[in-house]
Amino acid sequence: MSAPAKQYATSQDWVRLQSVIMRLYLDEEKTLEEVKSYMEEQHEFFATISMYKKKFTTWGAFKNLRLDEVLQILRLKRDRDAAQKPSLFFIREREVDHNSLQVYLSRNPSVFARLEAGDTPSPEALRDVTCRTPPFTSTLTYRQASPSPKCPSPTVQCNRLSPVPEDMLRALHIYLDQSFNTGLWSWSENHCWNTRGRYGPAGLLSSVIDRCITAALAVSRQVEPVSIRRALDVPFAMLLRVFRNPPPMLVPKLISATAHLNRVGRGEIGSLLLQFCRDLSVAIFGQAHPLTTFWKGLISIPHLEQQDAMGRILTLCVSEFDTRLGSAHPLTTETYLKYFDTVEREKDPRVQLQSLEHRLSKVDFHRTGRSLLGLLTLEHALANCKLNLEKQQLDKAEESLSHLESNSLVARDESFRCIWLGYVRCIKGDLVAAERSYKNSVLQAKLTGSRDCVLEALFQLEKFFIYAGKPLEAEEVRGERFRLHRKLDSLIWTDQEDVPSSRYCDSDPTVLILHIASDGSGAKWQPSAFAEVSEYTSASGSVS
Repeated sequence: MSAPAKQYATSQDWVRLQSVIMRLYLDEEKTLEEVKSYMEEQHEFFATISMYKKKFTTWGAFKNLRLDEVLQILRLKRDRDAAQKPSLFFIREREVDHNSLQVYLSRNPSVFARLEAGDTPSPEALRDVTCRTPPFTSTLTYRQASPSPKCPSPTVQCNRLSPVPEDMLRALHIYLDQSFNTGLWSWSENHCWNTRGRYGPAGLLSSVIDRCITAALAVSRQVEPVSIRRALDVPFAMLLRVFRNPPPMLVPKLISATAHLNRVGRGEIGSLLLQFCRDLSVAIFGQAHPLTTFWKGLISIPHLEQQDAMGRILTLCVSEFDTRLGSAHPLTTETYLKYFDTVEREKDPRVQLQSLEHRLSKVDFHRTGRSLLGLLTLEHALANCKLNLEKQQLDKAEESLSHLESNSLVARDESFRCIWLGYVRCIKGDLVAAERSYKNSVLQAKLTGSRDCVLEALFQLEKFFIYAGKPLEAEEVRGERFRLHRKLDSLIWTDQEDVPSSRYCDSDPTVLILHIASDGSGAKWQPSAFAEVSEYTSASGSVS
């Protein structure tokens, strides 16, 4: 005899068992298939997946956040922050998970643009999203990475949303919009550049930021204060040149650099950098220019809240470039990497992996250059490495990095990968392999032609020798590092487009070396306080 035919659930059955189905799907995080199987076995409740989906839509049973709901959360938070009230948010009486909200915001930065534009959420979102004052406030933190020797290790904290001056974000939006509309910036399918300065200002800006960070780190690395002052003279002076022809990455790179300076405990240098950017904007563009308004707004934010504001700024930049150029454009990807370094790197490795995998799914591998693709891949490998370190799976942590093809990375990123490999091998106790990794990092750094990159690699090698009980080797590396520091009163910047054509006619790459002098007695850098002498030389003799 054949089995009796299934009787699909009636409307009364759905009403009777709604609470059970909602509990399984939302509270116990079961999949649709698992809910379906459970209801059939335990309640003889039969329905197709399509039926479940229709009912969940009717009930508003959504596991994932939706744009209008998040927009309403941000609107409520902005108002409550202005009243200095702590907040818990609920969607259809279910508390919103903070980590899920952060992941959504990192994947959908356009929601901030909608917030700043004053968009109103859907009536359903206005109805479903509510806010309450928590009985107490708590700070969310993630577990630190595993105990480590005296080698580089990330600090993991949780990011939060904080209020920022609306006129600051509005000014940034106007500045970016005007730069595209007035022809200050030009773009193609694969690039975006300053129309007057071409790629020169962007390359100089990268060198300027590297030097700022090198000088800042030197404060705690036994370097003489006068050397640090001379090292800072160079990038501050060269910012004047960058601001005259601002590249599209001006704001993202400077914001990311300032956030990095805050992270490594050199917030005073980060504050100096922001103040100098404001002074340059006033001197070059005037008080009424949107870029001036932007820097003034950022400086007005209390220091403890600036890190969160910088995350919002970079999110807006990603959204603006995404809207203008598309999510697959290299400029959008490069800006995302600055956002990742400022915001996502502070989060749990699992959240980092989700964010990176989402971004990798948008990348056009034919349009994106080797450098950006390599860096995205390296960040993904590092997130996997940190997750395995957290789980105490040291072999897998090492494998995450060692299996990454070195020829897919530019020399700078390969140097950084070698530092992390050395760190992991230190934890494993394989000091021979660790030493090899740290030495390889120095070799790769020297290939970049950047003294700043070499200094960082030398410092990490010195730390390793101290940890490994090799004081003589450590002292030798320290001597080399100090000698190189004393040469930081010039900035080495590769820029073939600026080289006078009459000087060099062969194919040997050329390098512009900028020698900067300033009044060392001054307590504050001023845009007009510098004298500059330019010298062109062969790239092969530029770094020693």
